[in-house]
Amino acid sequence: MNRNFIPILILFLFITGFAKAQASVSAQAFAEVIEALAANEDEALNFGRFSPGSNGGTVIISPDGLRSVRGTVTTAGGTHSPGRFVVTGAPGASFTISLPAEETILVHQQSGNTMQVNGWISDPPTGDAANLSDGSRVVSIGATLNIGNIEENPVGIYAGTFVLTFAYN
Repeated sequence: MNRNFIPILILFLFITGFAKAQASVSAQAFAEVIEALAANEDEALNFGRFSPGSNGGTVIISPDGLRSVRGTVTTAGGTHSPGRFVVTGAPGASFTISLPAEETILVHQQSGNTMQVNGWISDPPTGDAANLSDGSRVVSIGATLNIGNIEENPVGIYAGTFVLTFAYN
C-alpha cells in the first residue's frame, strides 16, 4: 500500500498546484533624464572682403579659418572666419552634426542679386560622433562661396541664413 501511496501523493501535488516549477524575482529599472542639447552661434561664417574680377570664382573658408580663392577673385583685407558654434549638453554624451543639404543663398541687400554657398565642411566632421567631455564643445563650419563677375555680383553686402542640426548620438 505504501508503494501506491507515494505516486498518488506526487500526482495529487502536481494537479493541485503545490509543486510549481517557477520562480519570481523583484527587478529594478532605471532611467536618467539629461539636459537638452543646445547650440549657440559664437561667430558668424564670414567670407570677408574680396573683388570678383572679370569672371568671378570662389572663396573657400576652412573650419580652421584658412581662406583661399579661385578664379579671378582677389581678397581685400578685412576679417574672415569660419562659423563657430558652442554645443552644450550632458557631460560625456556624444552628438552628431548635420550640415545643410542644399545650397544656401546670400542676397545683395540693394539689388537682390545672389551668391550660392555650398561645399559645407565641419570640425568635428559630419558622420563622426563628437563628445561633450565637459558638457560643451566648439564646432567650426566652413564652406565655399560661389561668385559671379562684377555685373552679376555688384559691390555691397550679401547676407543669408543656414540651418545646422546637432543631435544626441
